[in-house]
Amino acid sequence: MAESLFTELKRRNVFKVSIAYLVLAWVVVQVTQAAVPALRLPEWVNSLVFFLGVIGFPFSILFAWAFEITPDGVKREQDIDRSESITSNTGRKLDFVIMGLMGLALVYFIYERQIVVPVDSTVVDSGVDSEVESIADAKISSDSLAVEPQETKKPEGSSIAVLPFVNMSQDKDNEYFSDGISEEILNLLAKIPQLHVTSRSSAFSFKGKEIIISEVAQKLGVKNILEGSVRKSGNRLRITAQLINAESDKHLWSETYDRELTDIFKIQDEISAAIVEALKSKLGLDVKIVAREMGEVNLQAHNEYLRGRFYIENRNQKDLETALTHFDKAIEIDPNYAPAWMGKAWANTFLSERDYGNLPTGVAFERAKPAADRALELDPNLPEAHAIMGLVLNDVGKAELAKQYYKKAIDLNPNYADAYHWYAGTINDEPLERLEYRKKAYQLAPMSLLTNVNYGFSLSDFGHHDEALAIAEHIMAIDPSSPFSYKLFSHINYEQGDEARGTFYFYKANQINPSIGDKFRLGFGLSSIDLTEQGSHTLDGTDFEVFGLQLRSNNELFISKVRALFPRSDSDLLGSFARAEAEFMDGNYKDAIYYYSRSFCNQCPKLIYSYYQVGDITSADTMIAERLAFYEKSVADGVKSLNILPFNIAYLQGDLDKALNLLEGDIDLGLTLSFDVRTSPMYKKLRAHAKWSELFKRSNELAQVHKKTYLKLVADDAANSAL
Repeated sequence: MAESLFTELKRRNVFKVSIAYLVLAWVVVQVTQAAVPALRLPEWVNSLVFFLGVIGFPFSILFAWAFEITPDGVKREQDIDRSESITSNTGRKLDFVIMGLMGLALVYFIYERQIVVPVDSTVVDSGVDSEVESIADAKISSDSLAVEPQETKKPEGSSIAVLPFVNMSQDKDNEYFSDGISEEILNLLAKIPQLHVTSRSSAFSFKGKEIIISEVAQKLGVKNILEGSVRKSGNRLRITAQLINAESDKHLWSETYDRELTDIFKIQDEISAAIVEALKSKLGLDVKIVAREMGEVNLQAHNEYLRGRFYIENRNQKDLETALTHFDKAIEIDPNYAPAWMGKAWANTFLSERDYGNLPTGVAFERAKPAADRALELDPNLPEAHAIMGLVLNDVGKAELAKQYYKKAIDLNPNYADAYHWYAGTINDEPLERLEYRKKAYQLAPMSLLTNVNYGFSLSDFGHHDEALAIAEHIMAIDPSSPFSYKLFSHINYEQGDEARGTFYFYKANQINPSIGDKFRLGFGLSSIDLTEQGSHTLDGTDFEVFGLQLRSNNELFISKVRALFPRSDSDLLGSFARAEAEFMDGNYKDAIYYYSRSFCNQCPKLIYSYYQVGDITSADTMIAERLAFYEKSVADGVKSLNILPFNIAYLQGDLDKALNLLEGDIDLGLTLSFDVRTSPMYKKLRAHAKWSELFKRSNELAQVHKKTYLKLVADDAANSAL
């Protein structure tokens, strides 16, 4: 019976039909996998084709068994006389079909193996565009990727954005892995001086969105886009990548890699090298890529690091703490993995109360500094390690030393947007240079909230309010839930004299991300528009709620409590500032100098005033001369928002009339008198002047108008939120 069934299956060509179907299905699936990224079709097309292929197989068997192709068409097998059957002729035709399909499959198989570089090879060949040559001179190095720039003119259009690769794995928890591959490729390309590479934050802003390549390229300011997908199953990887010229919509290069997970670093290098080769032939890039030797990297440690990087970009306390957990795990697995130490330093710095967390600055520094030191010790050429060391040092007031690390990071990676805008934060005395660095960061990261807001602040400082307003609206369009758009709206409104809206927008920012610094500013801002009670509660529940006593003029209790609480450590900048304020208020100017000098307020007017009070005229005059020189240079550079600086210089030099005239100018603009001017012992001579009562009255009248407007804005906002 079994032999009879086998013979009948063979006679009816069921086996041959099955073989032909399977070979054809394999070819169709392979072609589809290449065509989907090339035609920018959705990834589900691959799954659909495979699913249809599987579903069709039993139907093909059923068709071969139940039907026969005759000269008169397709007929049911049971209706055909055996003497008239031509299954043998059909079988011979199927033999030719199978041989042809097998040949096609063999050609495709050989082609695929030729365009994917063997593990030990030093040559990458895209095998796609005839104008793209093979990559030569790829060498194995024990260090990180090396780029050898040549003396060439920067080619026009040498720009690229690496979009986040799509995670095609069934396990959605592998999102960090596909993101990590995209970021690694981006970092390798970013080290090429002739190539403008859009930052991670901007490129990743399109993650999970339906995109049109030309529109994305326009928004990011680039002419080339790299996109791809990652499918991870066990230890097997399939990575598809393609490079597209956005203007012509032409594929410059594309490739599919099927590898073991252990080859991930080599694949990243191969993709980067192939991209450079494609751009070289099109754009004149003249660089050589030297492959990395990553054999000693522990893959488990690297995966934990990638998980940490996935979370740290969110810049909120919860995700930063999660990121720190992963970095610590990576270090536990491989104590010699430099990126993990860099991440540990980064997370601890961002968890400082000056940034996105609640760690006292001194504690954050004590945790971050050793980690940054270790990262640099393990890899002195890691750009991120230098930049994070700059962050660590800048957070404790060592701006000049931080500059050196930022510059080194930029030297190692000329496309490092974060390093540019972090460096800009250290050059307050060079406003024009600061503007240029922030502009550069903005160009590299046009979709980054941070580069946008910092560039917007600088534009507003130079009086370019319309441009700054456009950037604030752009931030709002990118992420309506971000506090940065509200902070920029606030700054612009203050600069234009609308204190009510300036305070309201800062209140909105504080609702989203209530950092200690923002709470301070909001509390004192509310006090200036006659909402002292509200302002005094902004710091409730924090280490600095004692400042509510200062706002309510309960000075004796404020002084005693601050002395008991602050500073919390030798490197506690905010705590040192709090202590300085208490000592200054109590007339203890010698101690005030000590603590102001150890805070971020190391050249503020109260410090200068304190030097005068203790008889150190030389120090006070030197600081005034420096501030005056800075003011004159800033005005010459075109800065507009510096009225508070000449006011304090005039007052400290004893020119009360000039100081009062400057305050009157602020009131004419629409700004009220600040809390310090109204209450600080420093300005008692000003308040004794005959003109003071008139200014004070006008300021109070303004405060009532702003108060009414502010409260209406808050009420309307609450009503809209409730809808």
